[in-house]
This record gives sequence, C-alpha cells and structure tokens, in this order.
Amino acid sequence: MNLAQLRALRAVHEAGSVTGAADLIGVTQSAVSHALTALESELGLRLVIRERSGCRLTEVGRRLMPHAVEALRHVDRFAEEATAAAGLVTGRLHLGAFPSACRLLPPLIRSFRKLYPAVEVVLLEGTDEEVNEWISRRVVELGVVTGPRPDLCMVPLAEDELVAVLPVEHPLATEPDVELAELADDPFLVSSGGCEPMIRSLYHQAGVAFEPVHRIHEMSTLLAMVRENLGVSVVPSLALRDADDGTVALPLRPPAPRTLLLATPSAADLSPAGAAFLDVVEATFGPRSGPQSRAHHPPEPRTRWARRPGSRSIA
Repeated sequence: MNLAQLRALRAVHEAGSVTGAADLIGVTQSAVSHALTALESELGLRLVIRERSGCRLTEVGRRLMPHAVEALRHVDRFAEEATAAAGLVTGRLHLGAFPSACRLLPPLIRSFRKLYPAVEVVLLEGTDEEVNEWISRRVVELGVVTGPRPDLCMVPLAEDELVAVLPVEHPLATEPDVELAELADDPFLVSSGGCEPMIRSLYHQAGVAFEPVHRIHEMSTLLAMVRENLGVSVVPSLALRDADDGTVALPLRPPAPRTLLLATPSAADLSPAGAAFLDVVEATFGPRSGPQSRAHHPPEPRTRWARRPGSRSIA
C-alpha cells in the first residue's frame, strides 16, 4: 500500500469516475486504474464498483475511506508544516458555507491569495446541516456557522436578519414590519439551501404552524415565485442582494437577527494555510473566540431595514 494508491481511491470517491479522478490529481486514467487495481489486489478486497455511468465505493470501500482520508490528511499536514517552517505556506484549504454566506467569502479569498499564492482554496457550498457536518468530520478546515457556538473557535463575519419577502401587491407590503402569524394564510415557500432549521424554530416560538408548500433550492427561483404571487417566504437579508422590484422585504416582529461566524473545532489543529486564512479574517473582522483563542466582543448589529417597491438598496 502506498500514498499514490490512497490518493487514487480518494479521488475516485470525490470525482465519481476514473476520468474525473485523473483530472483531480493530475495523472493519467491508466495510472488511476492501475493504482486502484494494485490496492485491491494487495488487500484482497474490492473497493470500487466500476459502472458505465461512473464509479462508486463498495461497502467495505466506504468503511475504509475515512481512514484513507485521515492518513492522507496527516501526510499532507506533514509536508505543509515542513514547508511552513521554511517560510512558505502551501497546500489546499477547504472552506464550507451555506449559500447566503458564500457571498462573504470571495473578497477574503482574494485577499488571502494575494498573501499566499501557493495555497489552493476550495469553497464548498451546502446547507447549514451539511456545513456543520463537514466541520465535525474535518471535510473542511473552516466553515461558516450561525452563532453563538461556544464549542467552536470562531471569527465574526457579519450580522444580518431574517426578513419576510412578499409580492408588491400583498396587503401587508406597505407595513413597516410583519409578524409570522400575519403570514399564516399565505402559501409559504422555503429555501432548502440553508436556514430552514432557524425558520422552523421561529415559527415554533411564535406558535405558528410551519407548513411550507414548496421547498426551493435556488434563491432566484424562490424570489421569482414570490414575485409572481405564488406565496411568501422568510429569508436572510444577505440573500436579497439580487432581489428585484417585484418583491418587498419586511423586518419580522419581533426581530430575528442572525450572527455569521467562520468556525473550526480548534485553532490549534489548523493547517498552516487554515491558520493563515483565519488570521486574515481576524484582521478584517475582529479577534476570535472559543477553544484555544482570545476572547472577543461581537460586532455591532446591522441596521434593521425595509425594502420598498422601487428600491434596490439593502442596508
């Protein structure tokens, strides 16, 4: 068993095909196939099922994969730490975020890449639950979460709030704010791309039944449905930067603020690239808190706002 074989196995798992795996790790398809065959032969086990549509792991392959990933992580960390000791930060940094939070990361990645051009940054987008799972399983080194999270080391990124989104012709569209109970008679649309658990909790606290008629992944589609008077929704204010004049966004009553933080289980366990990225974020937004960190004061809340017909601005 060697590292090339483990990297081929991991790449096939991530890419879902030999062709994709070869592109991922920069070798030929025959090299990937040979590495997999040699690994299976040495173990006396079938690890990958090759199908016309691609490749998938066998049951035993799925059980062994976390060990292969962890072994490669330690080997990569060995090389990264050695390189960092020589004054150069290298490697691959995986970040995770839910859709509305992904808007916050590109400027930070750009600043980071200027300082550390030898680091490859990979941004994964998923739901709140997926990002939390990626953090706990070390699929990503740093992920965006909603706070407070005292179990994690965190750097504050932003403050926004959940707002109700209505079509412009809705009877409540001219109100300064809205209660969830006032939306109970409207078809409710929910985005499956991120903050459904928080919305569900708000409905529970308000004593209003949470009964969405549609779950929509793309925010642009959800807003288009609201614009066509097919329902109302509750979304993070950060998600509305691309909203058009066919919708009205109103603050909730009572307000529903949301704190976004970049988090990791422990800053002490970060790779040199991860630690450098956290330093860049900390320099931009403020000091970190949580395990192996200094205390910090959270950022001031964003100003509450109401988006009116004919206005494109978001406070």
